[in-house]
Amino acid sequence: MTAAARKIEPTMDEQWKQMTLDEAIEIAHRETGVSFDKGDPVLGVVAILNAYGEGLKSLMDDERKRFSNQFHNDVSGVNEAIDHKVDDVASTIQKLASSLGNESIQTVISAVAQHAVESDKIRRSIRWNFMAISALAVFNWLAVASFYLILK
Repeated sequence: MTAAARKIEPTMDEQWKQMTLDEAIEIAHRETGVSFDKGDPVLGVVAILNAYGEGLKSLMDDERKRFSNQFHNDVSGVNEAIDHKVDDVASTIQKLASSLGNESIQTVISAVAQHAVESDKIRRSIRWNFMAISALAVFNWLAVASFYLILK
């Protein structure tokens, strides 16, 4: 389980405990030196504070649960968005790789075909030039031979 997927567990239960009247009387006596009776109206504040504390604890528990759920949903949404983007990037790279591969192969094939065409043109040109030079050489030898016969 990842750190983001863990639930936020409340820890207030370990710290929060309602105070009883006996504990309130003891604390008041320890702090002020004044002793109170259980029927004393001043100790009504303890009941009011206990009720307020219990309501506050309930609200904090609800807020923790809401926050935990919201955090979990937000993290899940971010994870899904990142997964979607990673898939998009992987798909784009795959398309690019296949496109570059196909274009490169196509370019090489086209270059080889063009080379073959150009090589054939050069071969024909060399053959035609060889035949033309050979014909001129033959005519040149015939001219030299005819001059030789004329001068002889």
